[in-house]
Amino acid sequence: MKTSPLSPPRGQALVVIALAAVVLFAFAALAIDGSRVFSDKRHAQNAADTSALAAALAKIRGEDWKAIAKTRATSNGYTNDGYTIVEVHLCSDTTVPATCTALPAGADKTQYIEVKITSHVRTTFARIIGRTEMTNRVTAVARATPRKEEEWFDGMALVSANTGCPAPGDFGPFETGGSSNTVVTNSGAFVNAACDKSFVDNGGGTLTTAEGVCLVGEYDNTPEVTGISPLPDADCGDQVDISKYWMPDSNPALLKPYCDRVGSITGSGGNYVATPGHFGGGAFPDESPAGTLRLQKGIYCLDSGIGLNAGWEITTDLNDNGVFDPSTEGVFFYVRSGDVTFNGGMSLKLYAMTSTDGGFPSELLRYLIYVPASNKADIVLAGSGDSTFTGLVLAPTSNLDIKGDSTGLDLHTQLIALNTRISGNGTINITYDPSDNPPAITLPNISQNQ
Repeated sequence: MKTSPLSPPRGQALVVIALAAVVLFAFAALAIDGSRVFSDKRHAQNAADTSALAAALAKIRGEDWKAIAKTRATSNGYTNDGYTIVEVHLCSDTTVPATCTALPAGADKTQYIEVKITSHVRTTFARIIGRTEMTNRVTAVARATPRKEEEWFDGMALVSANTGCPAPGDFGPFETGGSSNTVVTNSGAFVNAACDKSFVDNGGGTLTTAEGVCLVGEYDNTPEVTGISPLPDADCGDQVDISKYWMPDSNPALLKPYCDRVGSITGSGGNYVATPGHFGGGAFPDESPAGTLRLQKGIYCLDSGIGLNAGWEITTDLNDNGVFDPSTEGVFFYVRSGDVTFNGGMSLKLYAMTSTDGGFPSELLRYLIYVPASNKADIVLAGSGDSTFTGLVLAPTSNLDIKGDSTGLDLHTQLIALNTRISGNGTINITYDPSDNPPAITLPNISQNQ
């Protein structure tokens, strides 16, 4: 039988239906199998991220970080069963190709851990077009930064930690003036502010350092700087974020037993003995008349600052033998609020604690004065010619004014404040020895590399 010229040939409908079926199955494969592959990739990425962080934490703790990472991946369904492959390695492993390609410039690759997960997803509809499985490959990198100990600000004895610039008329980051003669032995000064007046010489005095004055920013040379030897070195380094360091009040448990205990001052007629603990009320000490104050070994938690004027002798030398005994002598002033004033005409003989004898925390040794960031204090350090103290003065948000009177001041310390000024009319000797000061501690940390 012949077909009508207006009718399509027989069998063409079957071809169209077959082609349509293939297209429909392709769309089904894309919709169903594609969504399964996408879901698996997202799940694998989450598994890699959590495994990398678990490995970083384990590495800091000294545990088997590779095994812990693989265990975490297994708990998320990636078990090295042939369809999933989990690889864990350091970014410094040169046997692994194309490792950790997106690290920051200059990164220490031994601190970075990479987790790679390869998963094969079995398909359902895509088999019709010859795809029995699809493959996902994901990576995650985490950083394990170990605890690190170093010298505060590379061992610079005088530090202005301020990263900002002062408004006109404000206390500048670092200033010298008066007619004082300051000599820094075995060290120098560091000014953290990145501005054109980070260092101002007001003339009259001199500052001589063994290692110079390092400025992140510039300095004002009008009037001409003449009393600074060697001259300040501008743009000599990068800013330091002091918040990265552990602070003595970062762990309140170290201070709580001593700040909860009431301190006291006993004696009369100008002869006094102080017992460590918490002091409220007026500035420490508030006894009258002025005289000799002997400080027993320990931690002094002060809520109204320190106020010592002419006529006082304050000392940690309990037996008055002129020799520091670490087992029984030494103090730590924790100034929670109030200013710190050591005026001229008085005698200071103060040592920070250097021994845990008596049950004192090792983390607080070699700190002499700590003013926390919550207390934006004004600190004045003066004294007389026989005055000396040893240990770190750390006051990251306070203004520090070092005043040598006519008889001078002898400091065996590192002085770290927000802003620093040297004034007065005497000789100020600052001697830096790393063994007299605590280390700056960067705590262990883990982070995800994005």
